[in-house]
Amino acid sequence: MNIGIDARMLGTGHGGIGRYVLELVTNLLAIDKQNQYFIFLNDKERGLLADRADNRVRLISCNIRHYSLGEQFGFNRLLNKFPLDLMHFPNFNFPVQYKKPFVVTIHDMVHHKISGHKRSHFLHFLAYKKVISLAARNSRAILTVSETSKSDIVSYLQVPAEKISVIYEGSSLKTEVPENRAVDVKRRYLLDKPYFLFVGVLERKKNVVNLTRAFDKFLQKYHVKMDLVIVGKSDPHYPEIKHSALDIKHPEHLVFTGRVDDGELEALYKGAYSFVSASLHEGFGLPGVEALAFGLPLLVSNTQVFNEIYDNAAIYFNPLDPEDIAEKMNLLVRDSQFYQQLQGKSFQRSLLFDWKITAQKTLEVYGNVLTSKQVNK
Repeated sequence: MNIGIDARMLGTGHGGIGRYVLELVTNLLAIDKQNQYFIFLNDKERGLLADRADNRVRLISCNIRHYSLGEQFGFNRLLNKFPLDLMHFPNFNFPVQYKKPFVVTIHDMVHHKISGHKRSHFLHFLAYKKVISLAARNSRAILTVSETSKSDIVSYLQVPAEKISVIYEGSSLKTEVPENRAVDVKRRYLLDKPYFLFVGVLERKKNVVNLTRAFDKFLQKYHVKMDLVIVGKSDPHYPEIKHSALDIKHPEHLVFTGRVDDGELEALYKGAYSFVSASLHEGFGLPGVEALAFGLPLLVSNTQVFNEIYDNAAIYFNPLDPEDIAEKMNLLVRDSQFYQQLQGKSFQRSLLFDWKITAQKTLEVYGNVLTSKQVNK
């Protein structure tokens, strides 16, 4: 069977979705020795899969921008040049005129749930709602990354629950970090104190400003010498976030690294005291899962999805209450026995998340769709 995958977001430069595409494709090609794959990707990312190309795997250049008219027309024409039995769009954006069987991954419904998530033109939002609705309705199956997202998809897009498969993501980072790299990273970012670690794009839903204000209260109230390391690129839609985050009494305890490569990220996880996130909405929460693999206790928002994914490996707080966040930080710091218990729970919880399992379950969905005689309308 001929399976196509839209890998234009492949690579960590596209955030969590890019990581999902990279790990899904890599693991699918490793475990599936029967089907033929047509991977549509940008030329600049071709090197990430160059060694996978063979008589069973075709890498097809597709330098078409996401969320564009080119995606709707040029990408559709390109796809129809190939004898695809099934196409996988690993994000909601797809050419709405595409008529062959396809599956789609919908990671979350954040644009529906949080008003003003981005300063987009109203017409852009209408286009998003139309495309995601058609993707959900016309696909043969929907993949998503948590039961929480599944519930949201059913509620907002009015699709039957049985059409949706929940498949968790995994962690691909190496937990064994060479000592020289760990020392070099600490030296580079002047990390000479224990630190909380946040990982994510600086966008509004991540609630970074409230997190830094809470951390400032923690420093003032409990007189602890710690840093907060914030890893991730700025979102051009929200240039004010970093400026506002630094508007606290002790900005010298904040470390903004910007985007880092996997090697540096591994070292930062390895050296962290705890992972922290005050995010208001996520589809899954991949950075927290990565932190679990390093045995880090988690301090996170008391949201439905975080409770589902992290379970008893986290301390939960009200993300809108800086006092509560500061108090929970202190709870972790002052109770060493509790801290050690959480470390053990973190590692055990991490064993549930594996990209190979993600690929295996995705392949099962492909098989079900390809062998089914029913067509979802």
